[in-house]
Order: sequence, then C-alpha cells, then structure tokens
Amino acid sequence: MLQFFLKKKRFFFLLGLFIIALIFFARDIENRKTYTFFDRLFLDVLITPVKISTLCINKAVHIWRGYFYLVDLKKENSFLKGYIENLEMQNQLLREEALENKRLRELLSFKKKFAHTMRPAEIIGRDPSSWFKTIIIDKGSKDGLVRDCGVVTPRGIVGRIIDVTEASAKVLLITDVNSAVDAVVKRNRARGIVEGFGENTCQLSYVLNTEDVLLNDVLVSSGLNSIYPKGVSIGTVSRIVKNKQGFFQFVEIKPLVDFAKLNEVLVVLKEF
Repeated sequence: MLQFFLKKKRFFFLLGLFIIALIFFARDIENRKTYTFFDRLFLDVLITPVKISTLCINKAVHIWRGYFYLVDLKKENSFLKGYIENLEMQNQLLREEALENKRLRELLSFKKKFAHTMRPAEIIGRDPSSWFKTIIIDKGSKDGLVRDCGVVTPRGIVGRIIDVTEASAKVLLITDVNSAVDAVVKRNRARGIVEGFGENTCQLSYVLNTEDVLLNDVLVSSGLNSIYPKGVSIGTVSRIVKNKQGFFQFVEIKPLVDFAKLNEVLVVLKEF
C-alpha cells in the first residue's frame, strides 16, 4: 500500500491541491451576498465534500493541538512532580532539624539543673553483638572524657564510659549485665543496686522482702558515687516477685531511656 502511494505521489499531490482549491473557491462563493445560477449549482455539487473536508480539517487541527497540549501537560506534570518531591525532601529535613533542636534544648535545660560539668555528645555507633550492650559517642579524651564518666539524658541514665580514644568513647549501657548503678526508690527512698538483666530490662538487686516497693515506682540515682549526679531517673518498677525462702525480693526495672531511639547524650565529666 505504501509503495502504491509512493509511486502515485505526484498524482495524489495534484489531487490534493485541486481539492484544496475547490474548497477555497466554494468558501469564497459562500461568503458572497448573492448567488448566480452557476454559483448555486457549484455549491450543490460541492457542499457535501466541503463539509466533510472542513470537518476533517477541524478534527485534524483539534488532534494536533491536543497532542501538543498533552506533550506540554506531560512536561508540566513531570516538572511539578520533581518540584513536589523536592519540597517534600526539604520539609522532611526541616522536621528532622526541628526535632534535633528540640532534643538539644532539652539537653541544655537538663544540664542547667545540675552543678556537674557535662559535655554533649552524639551517638555514632552501636555494638551489634548481643554479648555487650554498648554505644559509641563522638567525644573522647581531647574533650575531657575518661573511664567511668557517667552518660545521661533528660529521660534518664544511659550508662558509663568503659573505653576512651582521642576522638570517641565506648559507653556501657545500664541494661548490660556488667552494669551497676546505686539507686533509691523515689517514693520512699528504699535502696538497691540497678543491674543489667536482659535485652531492655534491669533489676533492682539487694532489696529486702520487707521493703515497700510497688509497681510503677520510679528509681533515681542515689548520688553516692562520682559517676552520676544525685536524682537522675533510671526507670520504673515493672514486676515484683517476693522470695519466700530468701531475704531479697526480685524487682524488675524498665529503663526510661529508649536506647533504640537515642541520638544525643550528656557526659558527666570527672572533677579532679
């Protein structure tokens, strides 16, 4: 079919020019105020082809304009989509900055409550093993950090430093079995030692069965050692088991700090 049109292209070209000339001639006659006999005869013969050709031309123009409109619309949609994605990214970054500023303001407000010198630090690593519960912070010996510096947040105690390099330090979390914090029950000052007990729990050891410890009691640091300031929150009592055959009761503690969401901390510097 294509070869046929290519062979007869001169004929179809002349035919097209002839039809276009007839259409313009017919439209010129339509615009006249009065018609002659031959004008009416010519119009009667060509009125249907003229209407069909006009319809086809208008349809082609409409499709052509619609095509360019769709192309422009697609470009505009692509531009707007990229613009919206960019705005969403900026909005996300602004929200993250707002949350970070909020946390830093809380750290600053918490720091002002104590006379101890505290150094803010950011968490840069976590120990993936299940043997030790540790995190890495971005402050080290050049910032005044040494072993056994306490690490806290406005929510509560995080742990203590067990290893220091010039630019970083490793912190043992209070949930580690090797951790121990001298603590008291805030409500009645009952004493005990908070020790790491499991994945995200601790236990209050050496609490006599006669001590009045209740669920949801809050435990705070006693301040008897130089690691943590007095009165820093540790956790709440989540389970109590009375030991009928022994002297001490089992008290499970849920830390107030969410270690999985921890970003910034305060290091309690040693005073020499």
